[in-house]
Amino acid sequence: MKRRDFVRAGFLACAAGAMLSIVDSSAADSATPAGRTGEVVAYVFPRICPISTTYKMRAGGQDILVYRTMIGDFAAFGCSGPVEIEVEVPRTTDQIRIAPARHHLAAVREGKLARFVLPGAMNLWVEIEGLEPLYLFANSAVQDAPKATAPGVRYFRSGQVYEVGELRLHDDETVFIEGGAVARGCIRATGARNIRIAGPGVLDGSYYRRGVDARRSIVPEGCRDSRIEDLTLIEPTSWMIMLGGCEGVSVHNVRELGTVGGTDGIDIVGSRRIRVENCFCRNGDDCIAIKSLDMRKHGQDASIDYSGDVEDIEVSGCAFMAYIGGQAMEIGHELRTASVRHISFRDCDVLAVRGHGGVTGIHNADRATVSDVLYENIRVEHHYEKLVDFRIIKSRWSKDEERGQIRAVTLRNIDVALSVFNPGYSCSLIGGFDGKHTIDHMRFENFRVGGKLVTSPDAMDLYCKQTNDIAFH
Repeated sequence: MKRRDFVRAGFLACAAGAMLSIVDSSAADSATPAGRTGEVVAYVFPRICPISTTYKMRAGGQDILVYRTMIGDFAAFGCSGPVEIEVEVPRTTDQIRIAPARHHLAAVREGKLARFVLPGAMNLWVEIEGLEPLYLFANSAVQDAPKATAPGVRYFRSGQVYEVGELRLHDDETVFIEGGAVARGCIRATGARNIRIAGPGVLDGSYYRRGVDARRSIVPEGCRDSRIEDLTLIEPTSWMIMLGGCEGVSVHNVRELGTVGGTDGIDIVGSRRIRVENCFCRNGDDCIAIKSLDMRKHGQDASIDYSGDVEDIEVSGCAFMAYIGGQAMEIGHELRTASVRHISFRDCDVLAVRGHGGVTGIHNADRATVSDVLYENIRVEHHYEKLVDFRIIKSRWSKDEERGQIRAVTLRNIDVALSVFNPGYSCSLIGGFDGKHTIDHMRFENFRVGGKLVTSPDAMDLYCKQTNDIAFH
């Protein structure tokens, strides 16, 4: 498929409600944000940063640098309150989509300019037909920055590129990357408590080379009571964030632009009490992946065993874009432990799932019992192949001889948009392995596809095997 056709398909794949309303300036006085001038902090990036050749942007009247990456361009800045955004493109266009759609933004078109009001700090995807994607990452104008000279602080100032390689953190240490700073490399911590990896700046994974010395971007392992927040991660060579054998870690407002296959967004491996909130994940594979396995034989990134039980994981307020073959929300494949339980995904937007991936996936390829999983208040703006994909399997990723179980999964208040591409191609799968390894007690509550309440398997093209007690409400 040609790129132009692919982009057009992206537009058509979205529900009508997901399209940004476009109005001519002559009829749009009511949409003009006169007098709305929240504070804007324009970050000062290094002069050598790659700059977009497609977009120019202003926020609150200030020029904002648009940073070019392999999979689209992004603009990052700080703001407090509503601000006017003005995007200049090479040609006039009638097709603009801003996602998530739930923000209900409206725009004014003036020739090559598109203008709209940004209500405040948030993360958006602006899709303009025939052009590279544009991502807007608006941070709070006020940042919780540590004192640069405080003990245990590694502070990276705006306007500079830092070749950091591998940064190692220990108890009570902080990495802070200012807006406009670019740190090239990866960050590691083993057995540390109270670490913080933060700041609205950029962590650039291209310091390493895919297929040569690829590294995961951020890896806390065996860490406790720690935070990762506000960063923008770009150009990864492998998984972007991996929490291995951790407990009490939060990931907040992290933005990821993953490129090639295998660039998972946030992998939660053998961990407990993990909170992922308000993140924007555009990945070349799974956006969120929950696993349990010993990673020490898988490259340079692990030094301890991550194959413990997984419990008490909450993912909320996030936006997901999965490309090539991944799932937006995945549990599996590697589940080499006894128990994976109390997992919830709440109030999330699935903006796009392309390739052969799916929206919600549980792929139990090992011996674990997966139980008490909740998907609640999920809005799906686009998917192509699989919507629900829950299976107990033996795959190339399997190591355990014994198969596992999947029990007590609830999907509540799910709203799935349809397009002309879905009928005949999109489906859902729920399948156990055999009569002893089954999927039991599934609940679909207020699950809507194309605006219609699903009351039976046929209404969502659901195929079942070795299952018990599936109910629709």
